[in-house]
Amino acid sequence: MKLCSRGAVSLIVELVSIGNELLIGRTVNTNASWLADRVTRLGGVVKRITVVGDNLDEISSSLREASSRGAELVITTGGLGPTPDDMTMEGVARALGVETELNQEALRMLEERVGRHVEAPQVKKMAYLPRGAKPLYNPVGAAPGAMVKLGSTLITVLPGVPAEMKAMFEVHVEPLLRERVKEAFYQAEATITGIYEATLAPYIEEAMRRYPKVYIKSHPRLEEGLSVIQLHVACRAANLNEAKAMVEGALNWLLEQAKARGANVDRVEFP
Repeated sequence: MKLCSRGAVSLIVELVSIGNELLIGRTVNTNASWLADRVTRLGGVVKRITVVGDNLDEISSSLREASSRGAELVITTGGLGPTPDDMTMEGVARALGVETELNQEALRMLEERVGRHVEAPQVKKMAYLPRGAKPLYNPVGAAPGAMVKLGSTLITVLPGVPAEMKAMFEVHVEPLLRERVKEAFYQAEATITGIYEATLAPYIEEAMRRYPKVYIKSHPRLEEGLSVIQLHVACRAANLNEAKAMVEGALNWLLEQAKARGANVDRVEFP
C-alpha cells in the first residue's frame, strides 16, 4: 500500500484481540474491523491485527512483539471480566515485568457501577491493574480499562463487549488520535459492471502510476453471470484537501477508462 507521507506525521497502531472464542471461530472479530476502520479514518496507520487466546504467555508476548516492531499505540480488546479466563490485565503486567495491584481509582469506578457487590472477589478482580497503569472509566459497563507505557509504546486496554469497547474508544482513544495524528485520510468507492478484473487491472496499475500516493483495491464478484467490481480508492496526506484531490483524480480517471471499454458505472460514493 502506498501512503501519502510527504510532509505528514502518522501514528503506527497495532490491534491485539484476546479470547479463545475468536480462535475457535465461535465469535466473529467485529471489534478488530471496527477499530481498524475508526483508527484509519482518524489518520492512524494500522500495521497489524493479532488474535491470541486467553493465555498469559501469548498475551504478554504479543505486546512485547508489537512494541519491538515500533508500534506507537497498541489497543487490546477482551479479557477484562470477572471469570478465570479473563486475564488480560495480568498478561499486560507480565509484558511490563510488574505485578498487578488493586487500583483504588479503578475500585471506585467499579463500585460506582456495582455498589456493594464490589467486595465479591470475582468482581474486585476487575480493579486489579498492572502497577503504574492509569484506569480508564467504562461509561457503559463495569470493568475499567487501562492505559500504560511499554517503552515508547502506549498500550490501551479495552473490554471485548462491543458496546463497551466502542464507548471507551470514543472517550479515551479517539481524542488521543486526534491530538497526535497530523495526517488526513480520504477514501471513495465505486461499483462498475460489464468489465472483468483482468481487463481493468492494467488501468488500475496506470492510475497508481499517475497518482503514486493513492492505493486502489478491486473486489470482483459475479452476479447472475455479470462481472461486478467494487473499487476502493484511498490516500493519506498532510491535509484533507490533498488526499481528497488525489483520490478523486485517480478514481475519475480510472472510471473513464472503464467506461471507454464498455463498463457501466453503477455507483460512486464519496464520504
